[in-house]
Amino acid sequence: KPLVYSDATETDFAAGTGTPWSFKGPKGLQGNLRNIGVYVKETFEDDTITGKVLVGTTADPNAYGQLEIADGTANTDTFNNVDDTDCVISQALAADTQIEVTFVQCADSGAPAGKGRAYVEVDWY
Repeated sequence: KPLVYSDATETDFAAGTGTPWSFKGPKGLQGNLRNIGVYVKETFEDDTITGKVLVGTTADPNAYGQLEIADGTANTDTFNNVDDTDCVISQALAADTQIEVTFVQCADSGAPAGKGRAYVEVDWY
């Protein structure tokens, strides 16, 4: 059963770490993490530290994945595992477990910028 979990708010990666959020799969089902992505709403300027979307647990924020949004990713782009091919670290999500989605603030040698809405795709079985 494929599901897409999408952030309810836009994250300003240049202004902080955003608002963390979480999800759980259908009761009793294990998950297969397929993709992490961001619908970009402002071009990313992050040549020093890339803005990141982390998928993991409270103990290990990037246990399952870490999407690193490249400098120059343009407004209206969708940035995901097509662009960051190793963003999925561990595909296996345990049944009945809360999955945490958090963010890393970006930095730039000039003025940092970058906004977007994160999403996570999971197949439950």
